[in-house]
Amino acid sequence: MVPIADAHTHTNPVRGLGMEKIAPKFKEAGGWFLAIVGLSPWHYGIEGNLEGYEKTLELTIKECEKARSYGLKVSCLYGFHPADVDKHLGSMKPEEVLDFGMKVMDLVEKAVKEGRLQGVGEVGRQHYKTNPISVVIAEHIMDRAIEISKDYDVVVHLHLEQGGRVSALDVKERVRRIGAKSERVIMHHARGKTLKAAVELGVPATAPGVKGSLEKALELPPNYMVESDHIDDPKRPGIVIYPWEMAKVQLELLNEEKVSEDYLYKLNVENVVRSFSVSPP
Repeated sequence: MVPIADAHTHTNPVRGLGMEKIAPKFKEAGGWFLAIVGLSPWHYGIEGNLEGYEKTLELTIKECEKARSYGLKVSCLYGFHPADVDKHLGSMKPEEVLDFGMKVMDLVEKAVKEGRLQGVGEVGRQHYKTNPISVVIAEHIMDRAIEISKDYDVVVHLHLEQGGRVSALDVKERVRRIGAKSERVIMHHARGKTLKAAVELGVPATAPGVKGSLEKALELPPNYMVESDHIDDPKRPGIVIYPWEMAKVQLELLNEEKVSEDYLYKLNVENVVRSFSVSPP
């Protein structure tokens, strides 16, 4: 059986299932690797001040350790989501939001330096219509995250618009300009023309592991990874897809002869090892 990796997922031990329930089910379904990305403080019922972000960062690290205790390999990420920019602009001036986001990035950098985090995420741009100043602030924070990637050779997960070639080209040029390793900066939840452009331009990307979406992705060369993007929210159960269901989808496609073992191995092992710098299963 091909080992399955989830290249972007979330966990909420306060309001959702948490890794206590997620990790063993994923492992049983053939999972070997999880990239666990922290959620913003309010998802856990924590206040969104700097102390709240620090508490959430620590909670994320504990969840990563819990997943490791089940024998899974894990990359632990924390960031400042672009939607957080808009949320804080409701009570702060733009320059205050930028300063606040950079302070969160300082917390992230410290944890990366200490080896307690293996990456930054998610950061990027809003995928919805918003005030232009929000995008400017989000891009400053994204660049800071890519600088951390450059300085410590760690992964970054980018939350972006589905802008096709324009989005992928922006990432490629941004990474080149800052000087980070291209394999470390990943376009998360890329679909359709955006995923196609990322593959063509050699920009690492993760595609959602929902069956219909993944079947379309299988038409491309196997130069991307697969994610559940499971938000672990009881109000929206199974969104985007449970990690163990994502594993089952891929193995179903293999049994239906819609994909080869070699193709799946590249998605789930070779590409993951390259981008996340982990040893293979």
